[in-house]
Amino acid sequence: MNEWRTVSLVDSTALTVIICVAVLTVAATAYGIVHKPRKRTLGALISAVALTLSAWVIIEKLWRPFPDPNPWTIYLAAGVAVFSLLSVFFRTGRTRIWMAGLTVIALINSAAVVNLNYQPYPTLGSFNPVPAAVSMSYADFESQSTAPTMDDREVGALVQVPLAGTTDDSVSDFNARDAYAYIPPAYWTHPDVQLPVLVLMAGNPGQPDQWFSSGDADQTADNFQATHDGISPIVISVDGTGSFSGNPACVDSDSQDVMTYLSQDVPMLIKQKFRVNQDQRTWTIGGLSYGGTCALQIMTNHPKSYGSFLDFSGQAEPTLGTREQTVDQLFGGDEDAFKAVNPEDLLNQAIGSRDHTYSGISGKFIAGSNDESAVTALSHLNNLSNQAGMSTTFDTVAGGHSFQVWRVALANTFDWVAQRGGVQV
Repeated sequence: MNEWRTVSLVDSTALTVIICVAVLTVAATAYGIVHKPRKRTLGALISAVALTLSAWVIIEKLWRPFPDPNPWTIYLAAGVAVFSLLSVFFRTGRTRIWMAGLTVIALINSAAVVNLNYQPYPTLGSFNPVPAAVSMSYADFESQSTAPTMDDREVGALVQVPLAGTTDDSVSDFNARDAYAYIPPAYWTHPDVQLPVLVLMAGNPGQPDQWFSSGDADQTADNFQATHDGISPIVISVDGTGSFSGNPACVDSDSQDVMTYLSQDVPMLIKQKFRVNQDQRTWTIGGLSYGGTCALQIMTNHPKSYGSFLDFSGQAEPTLGTREQTVDQLFGGDEDAFKAVNPEDLLNQAIGSRDHTYSGISGKFIAGSNDESAVTALSHLNNLSNQAGMSTTFDTVAGGHSFQVWRVALANTFDWVAQRGGVQV
């Protein structure tokens, strides 16, 4: 009955379909405008190429809203869609109507290319996932007196919780978006158990709920609690950017104090909102891409804020695109100020001084085997971390810079996170 749910949107068959649709769209669009006159085809094509190249220059070279470059295939797919769209304006009547239909197909195909690269939706079923926890507001959570149930079994709660650093007790004044927290059944069934916390961060662009909607964090935690008497770390995905496309580089700046929020306000607010293990050495902070970079920044700058970290596909250093751009925009051109918070420099400093700043901290660096920049950066940072007194490992899993890697990375490290939190596995 539900075989359709397993249809892959990211395998070789999906890639073949995407390529064929793109070729047919271009051919059909060109055929529709080639006769009256051919200049129309050439005009639409030149305009599409010019707009696509302009978008690439603005996004990748000038604006640099994302720390990682977008794959060229995304720009190519967008260019095809732009070509179809512009072609609509070169015709009238029925031809315009069916060309508009081609444009819709090209836009859908562009979205499929994005999905193929980052894999937030690996199958048709992932657009309507089977829930692994009961979703509720924080107000509903506060009134919940027993573990939620689903299909006659106890499950966790997925709670949307306000966690802005703008309370009277907050230090950062960072207006963070709502966090999402997985609370295991043991929160109600074993109230005497001190549950550790796993704080996660999404990438850039990104939003807190992506760790659950695309990263399967709730399913991973549910799989764990189902074999551990309802016990699991509390998993809470928090805002590390302030907006979907924001890139504050996880530092304190004139505009927003992100590092202070994540290192001081987040632990404080979690303790206020939930009953957790008060010893933050049992907690882990982690993230994907930007979030992974940020997790290492927090641990190297505030080593007492958490006990462990997960860096999935992080960058070599906090970045707005280039070192010069980052230093100029966030540190007023002061290179020393940048080095004072940059993980690589802090680790080298600890190695040189032979102090015990990072003693007791453990971490996992994981990159996709096809993600060359992350493999190079994280293997290097792993070596430095161990030399600086941490206990860390580096590993790769199949895939690129995508949720294909991050879902597996979280599942592979969840037992370790629980053990670091004092949970018997």
